[in-house]
Amino acid sequence: MTSFLRNAIAVLAVTLTTTAASSQNYAPYPQPDSGYVTDLAGVLTDRQEERLEQWLIQTEHGTKNEIIVVTIPSMSSYPGSSNSSIETFATGLFNKWGIGNRPKNDGILLLVSVGDRKARIELGAGHVAARDAEASRIMQNTIVPEFRSGNYAAGIEKGVKEIISSFTDYRAGVNWPVVIYPALILAAVIVAISLFRNGRTGWGWVVVGLVLLLLLGLLRTLKEVTRFGRSSDWSPGGLGGFGGGSSSGGGATGSW
Repeated sequence: MTSFLRNAIAVLAVTLTTTAASSQNYAPYPQPDSGYVTDLAGVLTDRQEERLEQWLIQTEHGTKNEIIVVTIPSMSSYPGSSNSSIETFATGLFNKWGIGNRPKNDGILLLVSVGDRKARIELGAGHVAARDAEASRIMQNTIVPEFRSGNYAAGIEKGVKEIISSFTDYRAGVNWPVVIYPALILAAVIVAISLFRNGRTGWGWVVVGLVLLLLLGLLRTLKEVTRFGRSSDWSPGGLGGFGGGSSSGGGATGSW
């Protein structure tokens, strides 16, 4: 099967999963949006939400870890839910949506309740208890200080980056090799042409060899960027379905 066909199948699978999940009723909890971010409190701009979506889809495609971000006006906006505390609400929402991919069950939810001035990093049951301390560090040192200053978008973005880095060892965002390799290749081609024109064919061929090595590096990087669904235990994430994961209540809470 060609890389193009694999990618097309993966994209189709995500689309079908998203369509199916959108028809489900998650009451009394909120309905998930059409992606990894559901901003019901309206604290993110379209551009900020799109950036988070890019990071989270890169992360799941690269590591199979599903991370979901949800903001709500307040827990009382959802009567009938387990809203006696941010902990019970986050666990109930996590399990209702089925966040995280089986069989690892290592999904993560970042929930922000703006009106209650509380946030929660809820961890899937597959995370060991020691991970709670890491979630607490991110919550207290990265997220809450921004929230106290009213910078919800900054707190969410910085928190998500920290969660990705700490829980998946993955660097989401700009893929610098994809940016740098073409620039280096172009520069090397210009140098090679100049060397050939000046009769320095020996050095010209050396630079041509360098161009070939850079091309191989670029192709390898692009292969990683477009690596979708190559493992049989991967299931597409995004809206709602979510791979059927569950949480046993692990994680960390913050208030401001």
